[in-house]
Amino acid sequence: MRIFGTSDRLFGRDAECDTLDGLLAGARSGQSAALVLRGEAGVGKTALLRYAQSQSPESLTVRGVESESGFPYAGLHRLLVPLLPRRDRLPAGQRAALEVACGLTEGPPADLYLVSLAALTLLAAKPRLCVVDDVHWLDPESARALAFVARRLHAEGVVMLFGLRTTHSQLSVEDDPGLLAGIPELPIAGLDRDAAMALLSDVVATDLDLGLAEHIADTSGGNPLALTDLGQELTEDQLRGASPLPEPVPIGSRLETHYSARVRGYPQTTRTWLVLAAAGAGGRTEQLLAAAQRLGTEPEDAAPAEADRLVAGSPPVDFRHPLVRSAVYGDAEPSHRRAVHAALAAATTEAADADRRAWHLAAATVVPDEAVAAELAGGADRAGARGGHAARATFLTRAAELTPDPATRAGRQVQAAGAAMIAGAHSRALMLLDTVDESLLTGTGRGEALLTRASASVNSGVPHGLRDASAMSLAAAEAFGDDQDRARLALIKAIEHDTTAEHLNGTSARDIAAAARRLAGSDPADVDGLLLAGYAAFITDGYTSGIPALRRAVAAIADPDLPDEKLLARFILGINFCNMTWDEVTKQSLIERAEAAARRTGALHALDIVHFIGAMTGAVLGRLTEADRHDAAGQRVRRAIGITTEQEQIWRHPELVAWRGPADFRPTVPHALQIFEMLHMGGMHAVTRLSLAVLDNAVGDYAAAKEGLLTLVDLGRPRRYAWALPDLVEAALRSGDRQTAKQACADLDLAAHASDTPRALALLDRSRALLASPEQAERHYQAAIDRFTGTLSHGDLARAHLLYGEWLRRRRRRRDARTELGTALEMFSEVRADAFAGRAERELAALGESVRSLVPETDDAALTPQEASVARLARAGATNAEIAANLFLSVSTVDYHLRKVFRKLGVASRRQLRDALDD
Repeated sequence: MRIFGTSDRLFGRDAECDTLDGLLAGARSGQSAALVLRGEAGVGKTALLRYAQSQSPESLTVRGVESESGFPYAGLHRLLVPLLPRRDRLPAGQRAALEVACGLTEGPPADLYLVSLAALTLLAAKPRLCVVDDVHWLDPESARALAFVARRLHAEGVVMLFGLRTTHSQLSVEDDPGLLAGIPELPIAGLDRDAAMALLSDVVATDLDLGLAEHIADTSGGNPLALTDLGQELTEDQLRGASPLPEPVPIGSRLETHYSARVRGYPQTTRTWLVLAAAGAGGRTEQLLAAAQRLGTEPEDAAPAEADRLVAGSPPVDFRHPLVRSAVYGDAEPSHRRAVHAALAAATTEAADADRRAWHLAAATVVPDEAVAAELAGGADRAGARGGHAARATFLTRAAELTPDPATRAGRQVQAAGAAMIAGAHSRALMLLDTVDESLLTGTGRGEALLTRASASVNSGVPHGLRDASAMSLAAAEAFGDDQDRARLALIKAIEHDTTAEHLNGTSARDIAAAARRLAGSDPADVDGLLLAGYAAFITDGYTSGIPALRRAVAAIADPDLPDEKLLARFILGINFCNMTWDEVTKQSLIERAEAAARRTGALHALDIVHFIGAMTGAVLGRLTEADRHDAAGQRVRRAIGITTEQEQIWRHPELVAWRGPADFRPTVPHALQIFEMLHMGGMHAVTRLSLAVLDNAVGDYAAAKEGLLTLVDLGRPRRYAWALPDLVEAALRSGDRQTAKQACADLDLAAHASDTPRALALLDRSRALLASPEQAERHYQAAIDRFTGTLSHGDLARAHLLYGEWLRRRRRRRDARTELGTALEMFSEVRADAFAGRAERELAALGESVRSLVPETDDAALTPQEASVARLARAGATNAEIAANLFLSVSTVDYHLRKVFRKLGVASRRQLRDALDD
């Protein structure tokens, strides 16, 4: 049993220590690990963390401090102080973001993930232990950055340990459910009876009654902090069993009450010094001493608390346990706390400490005071400038509480909600908006409130959020009035929500289009104006007139000179417009450029969207290998930002799954449709139904496919889902409904000629072939195959060969049919499109062919998706550092993967990768 030190005896923690020893041993062999130690107050998390530090030759430590939890990146800055002199080795974007976040320079607001990547690069430069205790009191930005680092560790020899209190977590599960997701946890419970009695016996200096020891061990729950305190505080009579024990035994939350009672017995000057130390934690020593002088106290007044081992050091003051600090501060009279904060504010005069001074002033103020509110608002602006949106929301919320003018107060409440929404605290944003007296808002304020409520409602999963988001955004545009820039932005948001909700939207697309047309303008270089005009033309005027306007908007977004920020902001609309115009080439270019821009700027949420759309696009085109790459990359990004596997399930790609045709897909569709309908996600609802129809066509259930597709299209008025028409032609004809097939083909003719893209015209030829006479059909099949050849439409081309082969077989041209069906089977098998491959196999079997599955067998030496990504960039000439920045990894992890790639492929250099690695 491990026992070390006087204050850190680890009784009964062999299993936990063995776990930590194993992680540290792995680090010595180059393996990284992360672990969250979670337990209630006093169970020994900190002792275990100190044990790990005692076993590690190099470690960095930071501890969350409650008084600093409102200052963005404060905890991360303290942790990285020893490493900041090496920041010149960081990539330029990471270095700039880190310097802004830490207040070392001025610049654009720091992106959280660029800061996180900078921290990863610095921390992973050499093997070390990184300890983050009291995570619940870290500022949100630091907590998220360090959690990101922990999820990206792999082969650097770095171990990250987090200490988190179970019963007092400031980390809002509601606002950030994925904060520590993906990081393994080690629950720390109380000691068992034997270990608890051993600890108690060690602490007690006199004889201890055995029965009493068992009773204390049981009633304390084995809490080491409670056992230690009881052992030192109980009288000899109590220890012998002659006097009763205090009831209830102070454990868990009762420990804080226990400490409060102790502090109340101290002299007033001692209590003042302790409250000052608790309120001023993290501040400068000279500020603490100056405030003490104003309050008539001094460090020597801490003597009674030092004698009781509650504090040490004067100053800085080290509280024995965070519960002691909480007890001291929480038990003080409100007037006493305000006086202490007023003294600290008066002593905090340095410009660099303006935020701390503002917070102390706020804590010292009871009645509304515009001067104090203005200082808090200034602190909010500074926090926002460093990328600390959660801190900005906190500062503005308190500023609003202290604002005497009702209209100004309402404006600050709206600003606080907006900051919370940007920080990802969507539920908090909605709660803040619910406190606003909307009658006091100006047009601009009302518009901002509506836009924030729309976005927060959608992102927090409010059942009718997406249904109502377009209406709220449209109302915001009207509220902005003559402020055309804001009004147009609101309309862009309305269009984005409409293209997501689609048929489940609560607002008429024509109403949005009418407003968009009024504000579009006529500047040919205005991207947003072209977007508004394109949407308005398509919705109001239909395919023939709308396509040219959409094409102009797409060209503006595809402009190579468009800044990264603008590209990512308008990416989704650009993709939707490409879908409407059947422009696969521009869409693929947008996906590639947006992926590069998101990686370059560290915009991981945007990168997740890019990969999601990339997977969907690859699947629609039957380029399933490319879809798999995006899907795997998207999963890695989601794990990095803390989205759990359970949360991911709703985003399973139905269009990709449909090509594969697994047996478990069809039973999941009703549940998925129910979720999408509940959330008013009309786009995903429609894509899922279309995917099921594609699978129905693949397996020959044409009647079901027709029924599903008819819910997506409005025959006679081709709109968004004109690209479902080719499947409807096939399904209707094969199910005996030639009239519907002809109507669908007529709509497809209109849409394809308006779009005038190779894919649209090829699909038209393929559909015409199905309806054509025997004398005309072959010409259309061959024309379709010729048009598809050389395009991105791998799946469409394979299906053209399949349909042509089926037609040839029925015309008794067996040899020609074998050729076409064999080509189709090979193309389907190449990308593991099992559903359609099965249909091709059945056709070949009907010709008497002995069909051998062409689906590649699993190769143990095959590269993993991560290895393939590293290899692809290395083959292109990227350095390890460049690969690390591109894939959000450490350089050590890149080196680890590259060595595995070389071994699997049997090469020894990057140059040899060019010949050994296939796309």
